[in-house]
Amino acid sequence: MKVTKAISYMTMLAMLAFAAGCSDNDDDNNPLIPSPSTSKVRVVHTSYDAPAVDVWVDGAVAISNLAYGQSSGYAELTAGMRNIQVTPTGQSSPVVIDADLNIADTEEYTVTAVDMLSNISAVVSVDDRDPNTGQAKVRFLHASPDAPAVDIKLNSGNGPAVFSNVSFKEITDYAEVNGASYTFVVTPAGSDVEVFVFEPIAVSEGTVYTVVAHGSLDQTDNYPFGVRVFVDNDPGNVFVDMSSATTNVLVTHASPDAPGVDLLVDGIVVNSQALEFPDNTGYLAVNTGTRNFKVNASGTSMTVIDATLTIGANLNYSIFAIDELSDIRALVLQDDLTSPASGKSHVRFLHLSPDAPAVDITLTDGTVLFGNVAFEGYTDFTPFDSGTYDLQVRVAGTGIVALELPGINLEDGTIYTVFAKGFLNGEGSHALGAEIIVNN
Repeated sequence: MKVTKAISYMTMLAMLAFAAGCSDNDDDNNPLIPSPSTSKVRVVHTSYDAPAVDVWVDGAVAISNLAYGQSSGYAELTAGMRNIQVTPTGQSSPVVIDADLNIADTEEYTVTAVDMLSNISAVVSVDDRDPNTGQAKVRFLHASPDAPAVDIKLNSGNGPAVFSNVSFKEITDYAEVNGASYTFVVTPAGSDVEVFVFEPIAVSEGTVYTVVAHGSLDQTDNYPFGVRVFVDNDPGNVFVDMSSATTNVLVTHASPDAPGVDLLVDGIVVNSQALEFPDNTGYLAVNTGTRNFKVNASGTSMTVIDATLTIGANLNYSIFAIDELSDIRALVLQDDLTSPASGKSHVRFLHLSPDAPAVDITLTDGTVLFGNVAFEGYTDFTPFDSGTYDLQVRVAGTGIVALELPGINLEDGTIYTVFAKGFLNGEGSHALGAEIIVNN
């Protein structure tokens, strides 16, 4: 069963005020008079553009400076009529809410302020905080207004679903799970597309959690999407943020006749200036999961490469924009950056000259280091003794030297990518040549 309820901003803040647990009943300790009914309430602020507020109960500040992302913690409230006023933090005016409300309930609640300030409302949930000593209890609240309905899965987009088809403003029942470290993955409901993959998080037996997705998917605003895990055990204001798993992606402009380009990840430009042939971005930290990569002519919306890729956590990738502009496309490689042994360097070779034949990479005496590599072909990272080499690029299987590469210095412990660039008969910056990338 899901327990959700949207209420007005005034009612939400009134509930928030009573979370202060104020009581003015002089007869509380009189054994001849029944104790008033009580309940516990906490308030969680996830309305991302709403200011911090103070809440006044019967003329006194009960909650001060409750800001976005915070929980007030649980406090007892007693039945009765109370005057509630709400003001900006640190001010007694203007009073934006002034209400007399009668509260009588014996349940425990979390009141979560959700949505943008212009459309703020609350999700009120009944909390089951009795711990299970043998397991943890976890529930999920979807509080991100522009995010679609989602599934929460384990390990991957194809993993088992912990929570399914949860829409904005919905909160699930508690699920009981074993204490362990879990990798949670967010996908659109019914899909295996990994929108977010999070670093493993430890879940402890006997602990009760509310996992809240908050913020906005719009990467151009100041309220990034995030997931905060609140501990429902007393006092109820402890939380930890889940960290998105990342991977490293290096993008190289290897299309000889293409103009300078912009790189967009999920629609956001990530390079500060045009990426020109044959430069690269260096490794960029990108959120793990299914990401859209676009290459646009710099400063324009003209897209020359549009690729959606699923990238694994804590890995390293290289993306090369290759071929002539008329047939430009992406070559995606996973990079093995295992440290070389002492006295060694690692080198791989890519053939990215569109009109050049298959080649051998040799020493000047003809010893073949990489053989018969055709356009778009590549080798694995290969160990070589560190030192300085005079290399040649030869037409595969022949002694015809297409390019001299003298004085190539391979430093101890360094990992290199060497790629053939340009056109066989090109001139100037478009001439056949070689480019070296240091990968570590």
